[in-house]
Amino acid sequence: MECKLELSVFRFNAKTDFLPYYKKHFITIDKSKCINDLLALIHAEDGSFEYPKDEFSALKINGKALFSHESIEGIVERLGKNLTLEPLSTKRVINDLVINTDDFYQKFDLLDAYVDGKDRVLFESYILYHYASPVLDFEENYHGDALFAFAYDMLQKHPEQKDHILKIVANENNGLFLHVKLCKKIYPCGAEVERKIMELKNEVMKHSPFASTLVEKFSHRLDVL
Repeated sequence: MECKLELSVFRFNAKTDFLPYYKKHFITIDKSKCINDLLALIHAEDGSFEYPKDEFSALKINGKALFSHESIEGIVERLGKNLTLEPLSTKRVINDLVINTDDFYQKFDLLDAYVDGKDRVLFESYILYHYASPVLDFEENYHGDALFAFAYDMLQKHPEQKDHILKIVANENNGLFLHVKLCKKIYPCGAEVERKIMELKNEVMKHSPFASTLVEKFSHRLDVL
């Protein structure tokens, strides 16, 4: 079944534009299609429009971060037919919905010595959770929820590296205890990722009794973000 969407699409080319703007599109699309199909239709209307096309491409719609393989039907049911499309990070835009992800991959480097190179693909699958976190708005060096979910997976795969991994994620300045719940920030709610991060916190608390009560209390206050 087709539906007509009213779209406000974020536009900004870091090389040529001074300020970002939003361009209107009215697009009719079959609800069984996915967001990738919608982005392709926008590009068909405006060939200068750029969007990510890799395996784990993602964006924000009405403020919620999501992977672009999600279905139109689910988005319409949850968010309606009037949609604002933005990049995962407006601070890191290269062109329209394409962003510079160097900061994301730098987080993988924190654990690179303790995992296999082929584990990098699993880390990439968590990119959504890195940029969805509001903690990045006030702590740009935040290790990020992608790293924490990935670290949990690596504890299962490389238990012999446990000491090294927990020491990195427990950093009091930009580590695990700054995490805030993301359910309201992403679509669909990432319950499994939240479970992994909570279990990782528990591992840190068991492994490192020093693990900051003060930072833990701070993280509870941040949950309102």
